[in-house]
Amino acid sequence: MSIDWSTVRYVVFDMDGTIYLGDKLFAETPPCLATLEQLGVGYTFITNNCSKSRAEYRQHLLKMGLDVAADSVTTSAQATASLLRARCPGKSKLFVLGAPGLVDDLQAEGFVIDESDPEVVVVGFDLELDYQRLCRTAYQIKQGLPYLATHPDRVCPTNLPTMLPDCGAICALLESATGRQPDAIAGKPNPSMLGFTIEKHGLEPHEIVVVGDRIYTDIALAKAAGARSVLTLTGEATMESLVEIPPAAYPDAVINSLSELPSLLRA
Repeated sequence: MSIDWSTVRYVVFDMDGTIYLGDKLFAETPPCLATLEQLGVGYTFITNNCSKSRAEYRQHLLKMGLDVAADSVTTSAQATASLLRARCPGKSKLFVLGAPGLVDDLQAEGFVIDESDPEVVVVGFDLELDYQRLCRTAYQIKQGLPYLATHPDRVCPTNLPTMLPDCGAICALLESATGRQPDAIAGKPNPSMLGFTIEKHGLEPHEIVVVGDRIYTDIALAKAAGARSVLTLTGEATMESLVEIPPAAYPDAVINSLSELPSLLRA
């Protein structure tokens, strides 16, 4: 089925692995964004990585040469706050396993960190995770409290010679210890991650294209929300990995880098 790209009014970019990798901005990113502006196509950024707050992400982008408003970045922290209100109405006291950026954003949404008498457990990505913290989190989960995860990513992209186990890997460890999976997962591919953009800009899902480097989060988000999807090969996915993707999960388009996106949208 051919795709009518002329209906696209907004591009939702994944961040790490798509517009940059680690602390290195891809050279194709600034000219791509400039061309979108010339075409009258809006854009915003979303990430499952909630280890930084929105304000910190703005500073991270600024250091790499991109000057964007803090509210143009949506992380899984905002999606988690929305999910908390929907799944756990009236509950505001949280036990959080996660980075300070996640805590800051949840507190900004009106939630309270209360580890002595929590009502909900929230697990995210934590770069300073220690064994005692894992033990306390597992205990709270085992008590039967509502248990939400910020996102399902198993590893965090990096340009360093290491691996960064992400929220999905931490949840797998906790499941092995407690026998429980998260009751719900907030970030991509949960379509609520696009809900903020749809509501703010008055868009229909088919007017949005999601651009990202991961099939199971970025492309799956677009499929779940009814948006267009473009996979970029600058991060996790490779052409070889696409061989095993079922047709229903296949992206609408595959590009080598963001340099190819504007011409695709003009096609």
